[in-house]
Amino acid sequence: MRLGLFLVGAFIGAPTRYLVDQYFRSYMKFPAGILIVNVLGAFLLGVVATGETNIAFGLMGFCGALTTWSALSLDLFNELSEKNYKAFAVNLLSTYGLGITAAALGIWVTA
Repeated sequence: MRLGLFLVGAFIGAPTRYLVDQYFRSYMKFPAGILIVNVLGAFLLGVVATGETNIAFGLMGFCGALTTWSALSLDLFNELSEKNYKAFAVNLLSTYGLGITAAALGIWVTA
Protein backbone atom coordinates (compact mmCIF):
# COMPACT_ATOMS: atom_id res chain seq x y z
CA MET A 1 0.00 0.00 0.00
CA ARG A 2 2.72 2.48 0.98
CA LEU A 3 4.72 1.79 -2.17
CA GLY A 4 1.61 2.47 -4.24
CA LEU A 5 1.06 5.80 -2.47
CA PHE A 6 4.71 6.67 -2.95
CA LEU A 7 4.42 5.94 -6.69
CA VAL A 8 1.20 7.96 -7.03
CA GLY A 9 2.89 10.88 -5.31
CA ALA A 10 5.85 10.61 -7.69
CA PHE A 11 3.48 10.39 -10.66
CA ILE A 12 1.97 13.74 -9.62
CA GLY A 13 5.22 15.41 -8.53
CA ALA A 14 7.22 15.06 -11.75
CA PRO A 15 4.67 16.74 -14.06
CA THR A 16 4.08 19.41 -11.44
CA ARG A 17 7.79 20.24 -11.45
CA TYR A 18 7.84 20.39 -15.23
CA LEU A 19 4.82 22.68 -15.45
CA VAL A 20 6.05 25.06 -12.74
CA ASP A 21 9.51 25.22 -14.33
CA GLN A 22 8.16 25.84 -17.83
CA TYR A 23 5.79 28.53 -16.60
CA PHE A 24 8.54 30.54 -14.92
CA ARG A 25 11.07 30.00 -17.72
CA SER A 26 8.60 31.56 -20.14
CA TYR A 27 8.77 34.81 -18.14
CA MET A 28 12.35 35.01 -16.88
CA LYS A 29 15.83 33.69 -17.47
CA PHE A 30 16.51 32.93 -13.79
CA PRO A 31 15.35 29.35 -12.97
CA ALA A 32 12.77 30.50 -10.41
CA GLY A 33 10.55 27.47 -11.05
CA ILE A 34 13.28 25.05 -9.99
CA LEU A 35 14.01 27.16 -6.93
CA ILE A 36 10.32 27.20 -5.98
CA VAL A 37 9.80 23.44 -6.34
CA ASN A 38 13.00 22.65 -4.46
CA VAL A 39 12.11 24.93 -1.54
CA LEU A 40 8.50 23.71 -1.45
CA GLY A 41 9.70 20.11 -1.56
CA ALA A 42 12.14 20.73 1.28
CA PHE A 43 9.34 22.23 3.39
CA LEU A 44 6.96 19.34 2.71
CA LEU A 45 9.67 16.78 3.45
CA GLY A 46 10.33 18.59 6.71
CA VAL A 47 6.64 18.30 7.55
CA VAL A 48 6.56 14.54 6.94
CA ALA A 49 10.14 13.75 8.03
CA THR A 50 9.09 11.69 11.02
CA GLY A 51 5.74 10.53 9.66
CA GLU A 52 4.90 6.90 9.21
CA THR A 53 1.39 7.46 7.84
CA ASN A 54 0.20 6.62 4.35
CA ILE A 55 -0.07 10.33 3.63
CA ALA A 56 3.60 10.74 4.57
CA PHE A 57 4.63 8.10 2.04
CA GLY A 58 2.55 9.77 -0.67
CA LEU A 59 4.11 13.14 0.11
CA MET A 60 7.60 11.63 0.12
CA GLY A 61 7.00 10.31 -3.40
CA PHE A 62 5.57 13.63 -4.49
CA CYS A 63 8.49 15.60 -3.03
CA GLY A 64 11.09 13.24 -4.45
CA ALA A 65 9.71 13.71 -7.95
CA LEU A 66 8.92 17.41 -7.46
CA THR A 67 12.41 18.42 -6.39
CA THR A 68 15.37 18.09 -8.69
CA TRP A 69 19.08 17.98 -8.19
CA SER A 70 19.81 17.45 -11.88
CA ALA A 71 18.01 20.56 -13.15
CA LEU A 72 19.64 22.66 -10.43
CA SER A 73 23.06 21.30 -11.37
CA LEU A 74 22.49 21.99 -15.07
CA ASP A 75 21.29 25.52 -14.36
CA LEU A 76 24.34 26.18 -12.18
CA PHE A 77 26.66 24.76 -14.84
CA ASN A 78 25.06 26.92 -17.53
CA GLU A 79 25.38 30.03 -15.38
CA LEU A 80 29.08 29.32 -14.87
CA SER A 81 29.60 28.58 -18.57
CA GLU A 82 28.00 31.91 -19.44
CA LYS A 83 30.20 33.60 -16.80
CA ASN A 84 27.05 34.81 -15.09
CA TYR A 85 28.60 34.62 -11.64
CA LYS A 86 25.95 36.74 -9.96
CA ALA A 87 23.11 34.46 -11.12
CA PHE A 88 25.18 31.43 -10.13
CA ALA A 89 25.74 32.76 -6.60
CA VAL A 90 22.12 33.84 -6.16
CA ASN A 91 20.84 30.49 -7.44
CA LEU A 92 23.21 28.40 -5.33
CA LEU A 93 22.86 30.36 -2.11
CA SER A 94 19.11 30.86 -2.36
CA THR A 95 18.45 27.20 -3.15
CA TYR A 96 20.46 25.92 -0.22
CA GLY A 97 19.65 28.73 2.21
CA LEU A 98 15.92 28.71 1.53
CA GLY A 99 15.85 24.91 1.25
CA ILE A 100 17.41 24.36 4.66
CA THR A 101 15.21 27.04 6.18
CA ALA A 102 12.10 25.53 4.59
CA ALA A 103 12.94 22.03 5.83
CA ALA A 104 13.58 23.35 9.35
CA LEU A 105 10.30 25.27 9.24
CA GLY A 106 8.47 22.14 8.12
CA ILE A 107 9.93 20.17 11.02
CA TRP A 108 9.17 23.02 13.43
CA VAL A 109 5.48 23.34 12.44
CA THR A 110 4.90 19.64 13.07
CA ALA A 111 6.79 19.46 16.38
